[in-house]
Amino acid sequence: MFSGIVLAGGKSKRMGLDKRLIMFSGMNLLELSIKRLKGITEEVLVVMGEEENLDIEDARFVLDVEKNRGPMVGLFSGLYEMKNLYGLVTPLDTPLLTSEFLNYLKENAIGYDVTVPRWERRIEPLIAVYSKNLLPIMKEWIRKEEDLAPYLFIKELDLNVRFIEEEEISKFGNPESLFLNINTEADLKTAKRIVGEE
Repeated sequence: MFSGIVLAGGKSKRMGLDKRLIMFSGMNLLELSIKRLKGITEEVLVVMGEEENLDIEDARFVLDVEKNRGPMVGLFSGLYEMKNLYGLVTPLDTPLLTSEFLNYLKENAIGYDVTVPRWERRIEPLIAVYSKNLLPIMKEWIRKEEDLAPYLFIKELDLNVRFIEEEEISKFGNPESLFLNINTEADLKTAKRIVGEE
């Protein structure tokens, strides 16, 4: 019923290197992302911007249906290619996100279009569960919109959304740590410090 989708499309402009190869807790961020989803989903898809030969097992690699249009197109590509009804989506660069929290998202997803964390009045649309039934709506929205920010897709359309509120999120850790994105060297140091590697 659930596929895991890792959004691994973009190279990091701010860090000047391929985020997938950044090491954290003994493995690179791509391996970590796959491992996190492997135990709680029936398949794992990695959505890439370009075709590459990556020697990683336990995942199926798929390409963005359109290049350079951002994570919303990556999300669509993953949902289109997956075998199951629900896609549990994560970005590549959130090393402190736990399988336990992702499993909680999964457990609360049945019957909803989207299940997404919400804290401090903002949502985390790239750490969420999406129904494959959204594909026609998503395709049309991508075709029409210029700003493809994923939060706008959830905000602007009349979708059946289950928000995972801060009180629920906090049972799994500090949201600021759980959802920490590695965009700079400073972010990486912060993440390593939190887990005692720095």
